[in-house]
Amino acid sequence: MEKLTKSLLIIGAGREQVPVYQIAKKMGLFIIGTDIDLQAPAFEFADVRLHCSTRNAQETLETVLEYAKVNSIDGVMTVANDVPFTVALVADNLKLPGISLSSAKLVSNKISMKEQFVRHGIPTPKFDIINTKDDFFKKVKEKNFPLVLKPSDGRGARGVLFIDENTDISFAWNHSIQNSNNKKLLLEEFIEGDQLSVEGIFLDGKYHSIAFADRNYNNLQLTKPFIVENGGVIPSKHEDKTLDEISKVIENAAHSLEINNGTVKADIVLSENGPMIIEIAARLSGNYLATHHIPMAYGIDIVSAAINMALGIKIKEGSLQAKKRNYLCARFFFPQSGTIKSIKGIEEVKSLSYVKMLEIYRKEGEFQPLIDHHAARAGTILCEGSTYEEAVEHTNTAVDHIKFVIE
Repeated sequence: MEKLTKSLLIIGAGREQVPVYQIAKKMGLFIIGTDIDLQAPAFEFADVRLHCSTRNAQETLETVLEYAKVNSIDGVMTVANDVPFTVALVADNLKLPGISLSSAKLVSNKISMKEQFVRHGIPTPKFDIINTKDDFFKKVKEKNFPLVLKPSDGRGARGVLFIDENTDISFAWNHSIQNSNNKKLLLEEFIEGDQLSVEGIFLDGKYHSIAFADRNYNNLQLTKPFIVENGGVIPSKHEDKTLDEISKVIENAAHSLEINNGTVKADIVLSENGPMIIEIAARLSGNYLATHHIPMAYGIDIVSAAINMALGIKIKEGSLQAKKRNYLCARFFFPQSGTIKSIKGIEEVKSLSYVKMLEIYRKEGEFQPLIDHHAARAGTILCEGSTYEEAVEHTNTAVDHIKFVIE
């Protein structure tokens, strides 16, 4: 007799995983969560809590296998958590749906990923592999500015730096290498052009782009040498021909990594020669793009689709077609570093009809660190508008009303 309630293992139980747990709970699933932090917020919605690091694939596997000796697990997945090898290792050992271990290794290492892109003729910014400080100094002298320096195994923009003639090269090396576990860096050419984040999914081996969001880096002059995204707008302002070209590049890039199933998140830059792929992730996006922005903008529940795919349940193509087109703009808060004395304007902003979400990550009395990567930002806001431009205007107005008073 078939078990009525399926069990879903979700890797990670952080703030951005909370809505994933809630969606899974509404689907009637038995939820097993993992996290190194026993106080992780999503654990509130888990039926079972497994204590292990999401970034330590072997530790997670051993913990999960111990649990699975006497308990069933029907699927494994994550959202907003860049741990593809952890997910793939568990899926492989438990014979669950997921990408191959070889593909997971490729998407876990930016050098391996970029080498595959080049090998298969996928347009991507030119790059050099940096192994030593002397090598870095030599390459910087040979290149034309601007450049991007990043850890090959990084996540969340940690250690990602904008390099130009004003950059302290010694600082850049030290900062980036400290954020790399394998101590290998990438030095890329900086491509001028609009950037997009694209969520997609493979159904029966065929790639479908689900959502296109324009990424916002208009604060680069304030954050550099750190490159920290400041939200974006969904749907994209770009039209059908450009979006079709982007989709083809992503599909070819995924195939170069031998990915033909599951969800894919791609970062794209529109160069003067067409779309180029910066990176691919074998998961859905963070920053609430998958859990909030896409359902609000398109009426597509991509998280439920990803959950069903993890459970081996066939997805109908029609369920992933847009049912509406609402414009939404997201921004983040970038207060200066220091102790937060007070945060003003929160209740006023919450009362604005066009504000769909406001989340402040810091509390009064807490220390706001220097914002040198995504997790250091102080909060996020999401506003809607009847047009692309109105959504941006509403969000900028709301952001201006929030004041962080720093000691």
